[in-house]
Amino acid sequence: MQKFGFQYNKKDAFCNFCCRTKNPHPDFNEPIVVKKIKFKNRGLYICINCHFDFLDKADGNEDILNKLIAEKYNLINLLQKAHIF
Repeated sequence: MQKFGFQYNKKDAFCNFCCRTKNPHPDFNEPIVVKKIKFKNRGLYICINCHFDFLDKADGNEDILNKLIAEKYNLINLLQKAHIF
């Protein structure tokens, strides 16, 4: 089994892609599970839900996964600069 390096019970957990801070599952009152990734020399956090959504869209291809993550993060930045998001 592949290890993904996710952090559980991180008090200040935040996903830079979906902005979640709490576990969306109604039976769990705990922070989201996140993984720290490097993007343009910045440390970003991605939740387990976003990570596997991107992974499914990329069909397991790491190059496509990295492109999807880059596109989504760049889009979020553009929308924030335009005060839309």
